[in-house]
Amino acid sequence: MKFEDWHTHNSMCGHAEGIIEDYIQYAIKMGIETLGISDHFPYEFYSNFEKIPYQGYAMTMVQVEKYLETIDDLKMKYRDKINIRTAFEIDYIQNQYIKLNKHIEKFKNKLDYLLGSIHILPSMKGLWTIDDPLLKEEYKISYNSIDEVYEQYYKTQIEMISNLEFNYNIVSHLDLVKKFNYFPENPKIIMEKVIQVLENIKNRNLTIEINTGGFRKEVKEQYPSFEIIDKIYELDIPILLGSDAHKPDEIAHMFEEILKTLKKIGFSQLAHYEKGKRSFVDIN
Repeated sequence: MKFEDWHTHNSMCGHAEGIIEDYIQYAIKMGIETLGISDHFPYEFYSNFEKIPYQGYAMTMVQVEKYLETIDDLKMKYRDKINIRTAFEIDYIQNQYIKLNKHIEKFKNKLDYLLGSIHILPSMKGLWTIDDPLLKEEYKISYNSIDEVYEQYYKTQIEMISNLEFNYNIVSHLDLVKKFNYFPENPKIIMEKVIQVLENIKNRNLTIEINTGGFRKEVKEQYPSFEIIDKIYELDIPILLGSDAHKPDEIAHMFEEILKTLKKIGFSQLAHYEKGKRSFVDIN
């Protein structure tokens, strides 16, 4: 099948390489059918971010309209060669979703979907970013155990999913907390939390991203694990693929290998989005 990649970044976020058009041109070269442009929505309006180097995480509010205009122009330029979808990756910050809504609301009519993510958690020392390599020691400094980090992460996931005022379509990198190869000391207990998260996702009728970006990180596997993917299949939760590309040549990274495994598990369709509406494409 022709691949669809729903999770990509570009140089506007400050930590990726290449402009948006570079990603589109590479995707066309690779025969990608649909490419989602889903860079990080700004962080500058959040509170208590003194310890978080967010300036290198996302575009600024001043850049948002340029981002959207650029995508619109490129949709027209390449309309006969590839389907381009417009999106943001948005963060759930506890007790601050109203600030996000205030800023993103005016852009929603331009979006095809939203990726909902958790990168930032509370700790004894304040907010911290769980996937920033510069802050990875916080796993051991800010919590008493790795399991406590996992428990807080999945507790926050449930809060995000249950909060209907936090509007999004796709759950991103569901077990991102394992990025630095930190795994639970009591995996059965943590898996119980994961199942609670999945049941909440099912109830809200969200889609889960199978994110291949983990293959390029210390953990060397996709997000989420195959153990979790098996549960996703059992619960009949829709999925789609995202590379989390931060360079053009990372688009659709490991998709062929992942699709083979997904087919063996039993998946026969992947979700597709346009103007906020979900449809499905068959896995050939």
